[in-house]
Amino acid sequence: MTRPPQILSVLRAEAQRLLGSRSTWGVLLLLAGVSALRTFVAVGWTAAERGGSDDPLTSGSAWGPLVDGWSLGLVLGTLVLLVHAARWVAADCESGVLRFAVTRSATRTSVVLGRFALTPVLVLAVVAVTGLAAWAVAGATGDFGPLVEDGFEIFTAEELRAEVLRSVRAVLLPMLATCAFGLLISCLVPGVALAPSVALGAFLAFDLFKTALGDVHYYVFASHAPTVVDSSAWSELAGVVRGFSDAGFPDQLIRVGTRVSWPAALIFTVVACLALRRRSL
Repeated sequence: MTRPPQILSVLRAEAQRLLGSRSTWGVLLLLAGVSALRTFVAVGWTAAERGGSDDPLTSGSAWGPLVDGWSLGLVLGTLVLLVHAARWVAADCESGVLRFAVTRSATRTSVVLGRFALTPVLVLAVVAVTGLAAWAVAGATGDFGPLVEDGFEIFTAEELRAEVLRSVRAVLLPMLATCAFGLLISCLVPGVALAPSVALGAFLAFDLFKTALGDVHYYVFASHAPTVVDSSAWSELAGVVRGFSDAGFPDQLIRVGTRVSWPAALIFTVVACLALRRRSL
């Protein structure tokens, strides 16, 4: 029988292992660097475009580069989280660590639940690191004031900030569900190399072909996570912060993303627990 102390023990052990791993810090630095570089490139593009514009951008020049840099960081971060979750249990099974943990103090269910309990921290870490890196570069090269073009205020700074935070909140649960999906694959597919390949292949295949499903694809959690073919709230945010009148992600779709991501994460976790209980270690 799984008890809360067992889950907490697994959570604490995994947290210590991740914090003590150089690869963890290396990945976070890489994600921060990618976000910062993409933001810097976006600053250059904005300056080049506005150089020949008859309607100069006199305020709010940092919002567009911030969103561009943060978006790329979130896309890569989502894929990194998926791959990590997909190899999490599979790697321990292959190395024999999981067999040792189960025979000592942890049940198979607590192994899954302890890891799942850590995923919100991982998601928030990725969002924070990529966002701070993009914000630092964008703020150093522009300003986060109201969006003003040729003397006309399109959006106030408060409206733009609220829209960015709204989009951030909209992708948190889908990213959590993505981690739970990877964890499920880790419990189902043997092999530390095969499990991430299966998870990443399935995720990207859906991403590439989801538009063929029409609006039905919005009822799948992966449609609301930041992806290569992005259909999340971030897909419209770049247009909003640049003042495009036809940009904006509907509140209804954000609510759909929330409603499908929670059940998906829970279902993936429950099935992962059942799968690991039947798996030979």
